[in-house]
Amino acid sequence: MKTHSSGSRTLHLNLLGIPVHIHLISWVVLAIIGGGLGISDRDGLVQTLLFVAAGMLALIVHEMGHALTARRLGGGRPSIIIAGIGGVTYTPVLPRTRLGYAAMVAAGPLAGFALGALSGLALGALLGCPGAGLKAAFLLPLPVSLPGEESVLIALREGMLTHPLPQVILQFALILMQISFWWSIFNLLPIFPLDGGKLLATLLHNERLACIIGFVTSLLLVGLSIGTRNWFNILLTGYLAYINYRCLRDTAH
Repeated sequence: MKTHSSGSRTLHLNLLGIPVHIHLISWVVLAIIGGGLGISDRDGLVQTLLFVAAGMLALIVHEMGHALTARRLGGGRPSIIIAGIGGVTYTPVLPRTRLGYAAMVAAGPLAGFALGALSGLALGALLGCPGAGLKAAFLLPLPVSLPGEESVLIALREGMLTHPLPQVILQFALILMQISFWWSIFNLLPIFPLDGGKLLATLLHNERLACIIGFVTSLLLVGLSIGTRNWFNILLTGYLAYINYRCLRDTAH
């Protein structure tokens, strides 16, 4: 891995032969999402920094999934740009078949799920229960209580509190696990420009129908966001609704 800096607002990396450009705004957005605007003490600062580090790692792994698959399928020398809340993988040549393109698109979320699973395994191994950690990687974000078992989340947190390792290490693994899971799930929603929207258009072989589904799904999410009064989600889902409206309008011509 080679690292160099060009300019004060963009970090340039070379990961496995793939150029990665990380804009300053992406760090700022992650800090805001991670609670940076409400920091009141040292613990709050640490949690925000851990969220930023885990979030950036999850974004890079996601985009590397796209880029490595594209290169494998003959996409030339892909490059990655990470800015704002997400990233984009550019490929000089797209895969020749619909199946190849679908594989390239799906590789991002799959890489995220793999990262979440590895984080769960690592956390579970540190706590002496790798199986429980892997299980938590996929059940942790859900209010699930398995028959005859204590809540996975409660069990993990109790184990973390009594573990001799520094809490910052355990907290990083936990946050990385959660971000990897949710980022992958979010990206699979059937909405443009998310991976789910691209996959839907590829599978349906009908971009206009995919735009309609994306627009309706976005509007539903806007309604849910308004109901929860989460202003960040309202802005995000509203922006997605606008993108899909534009997509629907453009495909009408």
